[in-house]
Amino acid sequence: MRKIVYFVTASLDGYIARPNGAVDWLIQAEGNEDFGFATFLESIDTVVQGRKTYEQVLTFGPYPYAQQKNFVFSRKMLQCQHAEVVRQPVSDFVRWIHSQPGKDVWLVGGGQLAASFLHVGAIDELKVFVQPILLGEGLPLVSHIGRDTRLKLKHSHTFQQGLVQMDYEVLR
Repeated sequence: MRKIVYFVTASLDGYIARPNGAVDWLIQAEGNEDFGFATFLESIDTVVQGRKTYEQVLTFGPYPYAQQKNFVFSRKMLQCQHAEVVRQPVSDFVRWIHSQPGKDVWLVGGGQLAASFLHVGAIDELKVFVQPILLGEGLPLVSHIGRDTRLKLKHSHTFQQGLVQMDYEVLR
């Protein structure tokens, strides 16, 4: 069965963006170093994100996930250019996406949507890239989940720029 993977970058103190959503603090890949992103993209064919994350991604230039099937969870949007808008409960969507053939699913973010997926036990893996910075405030890696979520470390790697990649399996 295809997995749902929350692949995300966070500050050392657990924030994925500044309070206003800015991600100007992210270390950018240099030279041939892409932090394993190209390999990860080959493993997925579907991208899921929340409205605020989608709107932030649109500010980066050309839409980067055009080669994948895209879904945006939103109560406000009626439609969007690059994705199908999802209004149904996360649990219903997860049941449906698991019934579809395909590669793994990338939960891009944000923290509120990730919390909703974790709350219903829908995330299979977390791939967290910790940046060597303390933001002090911002948008959390996950919002209030409402329960403990146990993880098992599968892999970790330290990059020369100071990033640390940690891959976790979500224990059921």
